[in-house]
Amino acid sequence: MLTHIHIPKTGGTSLASLLRRAGESHRDLYIDNTEFVYTDELLATTAVGDESVSTLSSHFIRRFPPYLAGRRVLYFTILRNPIEQFLSYLTYIKSRYKTLTDQKLKDRLPRDPESLSLRDFARWLITKDEDEINFHENYTVNFLTRQTYLNLRPLDCLGRAPYRATRLTLAKHILDQFIFVGLTERLTESLERLRGISKSIGIEIPSGMPGRENVSRQLRDDLSWVTPNDEVGAMLFQSVREDQELYDWAAARFENRYWSKRHELFEYSR
Repeated sequence: MLTHIHIPKTGGTSLASLLRRAGESHRDLYIDNTEFVYTDELLATTAVGDESVSTLSSHFIRRFPPYLAGRRVLYFTILRNPIEQFLSYLTYIKSRYKTLTDQKLKDRLPRDPESLSLRDFARWLITKDEDEINFHENYTVNFLTRQTYLNLRPLDCLGRAPYRATRLTLAKHILDQFIFVGLTERLTESLERLRGISKSIGIEIPSGMPGRENVSRQLRDDLSWVTPNDEVGAMLFQSVREDQELYDWAAARFENRYWSKRHELFEYSR
C-alpha cells in the first residue's frame, strides 16, 4: 500500500488527481473537517483492508504505522519551501473563503480575510497565540509530529515546551521512515523518482504529469514585506524556522538521491 501524505499547499492536490487516474485501485480519504485525524483502526477498516486498493491520498493521516490490516504501508510526501507554502495558504483562503464549508477551519480565520492584504493576514495568523490555527507557526513540522507526540505524551500534561524541544528531531525521524520525500519546486523530477520506486514494489503510478489545481497565485499582492528586514516579514521567517530546517534537510537528501535508494532498505512481498 503506497500512501500519499498530503501536506496542504505543497501541490498535493494535483498529485492526488494524477493518482486518481488509476481508478478503483486508488482511494481518496478526505474529510471536510480540519480537526479530523484517522485512527489506525479506522484507516485499516476504511481502506487498507481492501486489497484492491494500492494507493491512498489524504490530509488526515497523521500517524504512520508500518503495518495495518496485515499489509505493509509505505508513505511518501512532498515538501515545499515554507515561505511559498505559507503564501499559498493565504491566497487559497482569500480565494475560497466564501465557499468554505469546513466550519472548524472558518472559526480559526479572521472574519473577512478577503479584505486583508497578505501582510495583514500574515500578521493576524502569526500573532495569534493558538497552536490550532493553521500556519500559525511551523505548520509542516507540527503536521508530521503532533499526533505521534500526543500518543506518547499528552500536551495537556506536559505543556508545549517539551514538545517544541523535540518536534524537529521527531519530524526528521518520521520522514526518514518514508519511502520517498519529493519537492514541489522539483515536481517533475520528484514524480519520475517516485514512479521508479513504486514500479520496483509492483505499484504503477499513472503516466503523464499532474495538472495545476488549487492555483491562487493571481491573488498575490505586494510581497516586498517578505524579508527579514520587515516587521511582519521577520515574524514570518521566525515562524517557519523549523519548517525551513526540515525542508533544507530533505532537499539535501533529494540532491544526493537518498530517497531514490530508500526502497532498497525495505523488504517487500508483492
